[in-house]
Amino acid sequence: MIDVELGGRGLVIASQPLPGRMLPLLLAALLEARGEGGATPQQPCSRPDLRDRIGGLADLHRTQLWRALRSLAGTPLQGLVGHAAASAGPYWLDEALAARCAFRIDGQPATPCALAALLRPPRAGGEATSAPVTLPPLAYIDALAQADHLLDRGELYPARQQLARALSQLSADDVADRAAIAVRRARISRRLADWAALQDDLRELSALATSPRLVPQQRRLIEARIQLLSAWHIYGGLGNAAAALARLDEVEPASLAVDLALRNDYLNLRGMVLRELALRQCAAPQAAAAVACFGEAIRCAALAAAPEQLQVTAANLANTLGRLYEAGLFGGEAADPPADGSPVREAVRWLLLSDAICARWQIATRSLLNVVFLLRLTAVNRLPYAELAALAAAQGMPLAAAGYTEFAEQAWQGRRAVHSQIPVDQRCAFFLVWATHAAREQRRVECAELCRRIAHEVRKLRDAALRRSYAQELAQLRAELVSLPALQRA
Repeated sequence: MIDVELGGRGLVIASQPLPGRMLPLLLAALLEARGEGGATPQQPCSRPDLRDRIGGLADLHRTQLWRALRSLAGTPLQGLVGHAAASAGPYWLDEALAARCAFRIDGQPATPCALAALLRPPRAGGEATSAPVTLPPLAYIDALAQADHLLDRGELYPARQQLARALSQLSADDVADRAAIAVRRARISRRLADWAALQDDLRELSALATSPRLVPQQRRLIEARIQLLSAWHIYGGLGNAAAALARLDEVEPASLAVDLALRNDYLNLRGMVLRELALRQCAAPQAAAAVACFGEAIRCAALAAAPEQLQVTAANLANTLGRLYEAGLFGGEAADPPADGSPVREAVRWLLLSDAICARWQIATRSLLNVVFLLRLTAVNRLPYAELAALAAAQGMPLAAAGYTEFAEQAWQGRRAVHSQIPVDQRCAFFLVWATHAAREQRRVECAELCRRIAHEVRKLRDAALRRSYAQELAQLRAELVSLPALQRA
């Protein structure tokens, strides 16, 4: 066992003094990171991370690090600190050699509290007199609260305006607050499918993440958010599910473990990506993994007391169950459904739960996704409207409409005030499933009008492949419309 004494003025290795202030602080910072699960080859410490851990340093120069590590040459601790580059890092501890060392500070074991006291000694006079007490600007807090309320209700453009008002109340030194606003703006860009704006938000977040004013835990959480939003851009903007899954694999598990809301977002997107891969490759293992991700995401949202995330995840789970069942990847082959149709009803129940959460908490009142999922699920599986009404009544959400077409029309009328905030592809999907139900109910005039709306909306799509796909479905619907019997007057 190698006895190592850490002190403010030097290092003592097996009773041999090694003067120098930087080396014991460097080892203490690495030991602190090791206690938090870092300082390993898989999760090394960067130079900014070490600088933030050592209090009283304006900067940690490369020369300081190079000299400190060079002084370990020829000592029993040679090779203890691994590095990619001696002067730039990143750095980690050799686990085998560290296990042979007994680290002490002033004769006592190097506990986390002792390491923190050595790295960040208290200032003379105490913390109470170190700085005057300041309160955050009231206008900033009010604008942020209004933005969050509008975000939950789906009013995205007004929420953007409130975030701009909140940002105007902050100074350049408020890095953590600016990062929180940037995350909310990126969330709005993602929901609007504004991928160019999302890229701008990601660049701003990446610049804020390098600020020395952030503590290491804040920086790690922001970096995890950046990777998650980048995966959203790859999946939603570029349509590359495999690359999005690879980007999600880069998110540090330690960040997901300390933030249940972040873990919910991560698992929700991972479930969507795995679902797309399962549908493309007809892979049952990936289908099962997608359902498992949504199940864990729902649990995280419930534990975090986040109704908005719980609503979104329940809707995505319902859509996933329905699409996997249609592809024969969940609950048996779609061509040979079970007698009670349990997979379809299970998906409908999750959708109705999502709607019930919206009603209870008055959130997402202007989102069409739940309606799109429900109309598509019932159209593909030909679920009678009477059965849907019975399931909704059992959920405590009785339906006022007499049929699917009337239900879709009521949903659209309730969202007329925010039509411009609904992405074009979502509007196309909604009109298409609405027209499908209208055709099956033999409402020829209404179906023809919806076909004209779909053709108008399809021209606005930027994605050529998506535009062709909707155009093909529209052509099939028009062919079905021609075969409908002519309307008769009563």
